Amino acid sequence: MEKSKGPIVETRKELMVSLSGDAKPTLRTAHFIKPSITSSIDENTPKHPSHYNFSLPFKFEPKKWPLRITFHGWRNAQRRWKEWVDKMAALHEATWRKVGIYQAVMSSLYQIGRDDDFLIGLAEKWCFETNTFIFPWGEATITLEDILVAGYSVLGSPVFTPLETEELKEAEQKLMEIGELLRRSKSKKVDHSSWIKYLMENNSEVEHEAFLSLWLSRFVFPTLPNMSIPKHVFPIAVRLARGIKIALGPALLASIYRDMRLLKKKILALSNLESFEDDNDDQKVELTIWSPFHIVQVWAWERFPKLQPKPNVTDLEVPRLARWHNVNSSTVRNVRLALDSEGSFQWRPYATAVESLCYKIYGDEEKWVLVDVDVDEELKSFTRCLRACELVGIGCVEQYSPHRVAMQFGMDQDLPGPVKRRNETQELSWKRFDKQIKNAMLYIPSRHCKPDVTLRYLEWWKQSVFGGKDGSGNPKRFRNFGLNSDEEDDLTLKELFTHKKLKIVDHRIYGYHKSLPATAHNLLSSSAENNDVTNVDAEMKLKENSFQKEPRSGKESTTTENSSKNKLDSPSPVLHGAGFLKDDERGSRSRFDIHTDGLELEARIDKLRKEIDGLKAAKFSQKKVCLTNNINL
Repeated sequence: MEKSKGPIVETRKELMVSLSGDAKPTLRTAHFIKPSITSSIDENTPKHPSHYNFSLPFKFEPKKWPLRITFHGWRNAQRRWKEWVDKMAALHEATWRKVGIYQAVMSSLYQIGRDDDFLIGLAEKWCFETNTFIFPWGEATITLEDILVAGYSVLGSPVFTPLETEELKEAEQKLMEIGELLRRSKSKKVDHSSWIKYLMENNSEVEHEAFLSLWLSRFVFPTLPNMSIPKHVFPIAVRLARGIKIALGPALLASIYRDMRLLKKKILALSNLESFEDDNDDQKVELTIWSPFHIVQVWAWERFPKLQPKPNVTDLEVPRLARWHNVNSSTVRNVRLALDSEGSFQWRPYATAVESLCYKIYGDEEKWVLVDVDVDEELKSFTRCLRACELVGIGCVEQYSPHRVAMQFGMDQDLPGPVKRRNETQELSWKRFDKQIKNAMLYIPSRHCKPDVTLRYLEWWKQSVFGGKDGSGNPKRFRNFGLNSDEEDDLTLKELFTHKKLKIVDHRIYGYHKSLPATAHNLLSSSAENNDVTNVDAEMKLKENSFQKEPRSGKESTTTENSSKNKLDSPSPVLHGAGFLKDDERGSRSRFDIHTDGLELEARIDKLRKEIDGLKAAKFSQKKVCLTNNINL
């Protein structure tokens, strides 16, 4: 087994700013997930995702699209499953906790209502080059941390490990014999119903292995033929039943990434159809999703408070999935619009939860810890979550890039560095994933930490999504995602306001200005009223101390006498969006000054609403008078 030396998290001083770019930059010590690029934006900078929102259907109406999706991995508990879970848990809970599957097994008892429109809206944002969601306001993804919270271990042997001892092979053979027995029965098939019925009514010395085989084939790795018990889950079940830990987490996440890629490609394929006529079977685009896709929906519910249904109030001892058991889906009419305009994305929903106090990685104070081969499993698992690598699944290998979404781990974000793929074989990919950490210091941020991005990342991101070119340098050909007047009439007042505000953002910030390279050595700014461009490179060097130097914990900042003097003697640059404006330009109308427009629009809508209410009241009063007169007559 390979061993890795050196720091897991890179630390250096940088000019940091919020991802929204609406605050003054701060020179402070920042923490980044490796690898990252520290140089200027140039030809070595990672390419932007090249197919973000390309060729999507004009209107977000999935129910009218010729798209048939079957979610075979979205399974609910079958009859007698709870009875079997309770029986096995009473006997084997200690073993399940040892191998890290207890929460996952118990989560199989909960039912998550599927929201197809929500899932398709999320899939539209998926980039299969990076295995991340590309939103207009940032990049995010489902990480190994999410899979850990769902109850699946990221430690242990790979899922493709064969059985070696005679004892293990004998147990596997007995599972196969049960299958053969069922094939000779009246039903002549081995499906989930016949499996559970036979094992619940007959004593078997491999009942625990049989239970885990059904759980794996139904809730973790469903596959063809549908509702079957495939033989490839038997070795995994045999090992788990004997307390041998298996890394189910990376394999499960790999299957989700695979299906997200397939779904996104099917959505893009709709643009090649001649029409969207429902009765034209030749035009149908079909796809079967085999991975447990409820994890994707729950991931989004956890992070988009405005789009989530009201969660259940649960006990700290139950799996986190219980929060979403049998809840009603949200009533968002246009998921595409809602995801584009969402401004309250929760980067670390687990860190701020009450139950997070039980975990070392969600402490109230930041800290450094030594990670070695004998470190406890919680810290070792967190280390796995932070390392860019390949995820080895059953029949697939997928790229994992936590350094692109560092803010989800409480880390700061810089330009993501390249990661060399080692996916020639699953053994090579696993070797990279399973590389042990030796004598490395790991930074664990406070659970209250609010991470930022570097200035160069902010400019790169705006070029990425709105810069006008794709990853190959060609002009982007976006579909028109605006709404016409008829569509706007169908929106609620809140949705209409959100849409109008989003269009202001696109126009003012991203739509009609040239992207400028913003690095520590080349920062240009201009006012919106005139085109005066000021090179602030020299000014930044002279006034470096004028920036706030704040510790990461958010404590009160201090400034030197020199910085105070600079602030009084000469105007200091103030950041608005991605550019600097001098003090004498602050009164001018900036291209980044969109908040005022939003308030102005909101005031107009509110005034219009009051006028409409007044007209309705007057009309109702008039009708009431007429009715009274008729009665009197």
